[in-house]
Amino acid sequence: MHINANTQYLGLFGDPVAHSLSPLLHNYILQKMGCNCIYLPFAIPGEQLKGAVNAIRSLNFRGVNVTIPHKEAVIPYLDDISPEAAACGAVNVICNENGDLRGYNTDGTGFIASLQEAEVSVQGRALFIGAGGAARSLAVSLAAKGISELDFIDIDLQRAQALVSLLALSSKVSTRAHLMSAEKFTELARLSSIIINCTPVGMYPTIEQSPVANLGILQPETVVCDIIYNPLNTSFLAMGQARGLKTINGLSMFVHQAALSLEIWLGIKPPLQLMKEVLLRDLA
Repeated sequence: MHINANTQYLGLFGDPVAHSLSPLLHNYILQKMGCNCIYLPFAIPGEQLKGAVNAIRSLNFRGVNVTIPHKEAVIPYLDDISPEAAACGAVNVICNENGDLRGYNTDGTGFIASLQEAEVSVQGRALFIGAGGAARSLAVSLAAKGISELDFIDIDLQRAQALVSLLALSSKVSTRAHLMSAEKFTELARLSSIIINCTPVGMYPTIEQSPVANLGILQPETVVCDIIYNPLNTSFLAMGQARGLKTINGLSMFVHQAALSLEIWLGIKPPLQLMKEVLLRDLA
């Protein structure tokens, strides 16, 4: 990679970011496609988020991805957000359009694509573990695709309630908020057709952790999903596999949302299969 005065800068804002494979993936694909760009990770504490967003303009970055825990907090510092980002109240892509910062959300689209690849129908009742920024986007997309009911269980009941209130503005799907407990999870999980871990629990390096203790009460047709991609097989998914359930990890969602990010920033359509191969080689 030859960096010069014409090199365009892309990045990742989050805290932490050391686990992320976004720099590896994006820099490989950018080089492969002949783009004069570089993608850099930045660990941004919450109190420095406003300054970091302003730096996108002052340093003339083309754009950045936004990850945990800034997907919601970043919105007030942007000039505009897409309809998808407005519907879910979360942003995971910022594009610098001649000094105007516009926020997008590609998480939900990426997740729906991962379900389609796995031949999973969007129907019945979905249970979200966690009600943060990622859950917001996925929930909006599932509602748009025809899910019947949505339950959100979180250690912060107010966060789950805020998400339910937000969804009520744009969807007629039945939604409910619950405080996380083993008893409440058991009650909800036995009724759910899709269960999605939208928390960072189980993400590298704490790979032995799981957001719940067991999945013994699930129905045989229940699909277990985890948006974590590092590791590919989380403890949460392993419990589902031990019961013979269909499981979906976060790799496909990650690849699709990353491809959409590059399309927003640079107008390119990267090869999805190559993107998956790059990640699988590193995660093997």
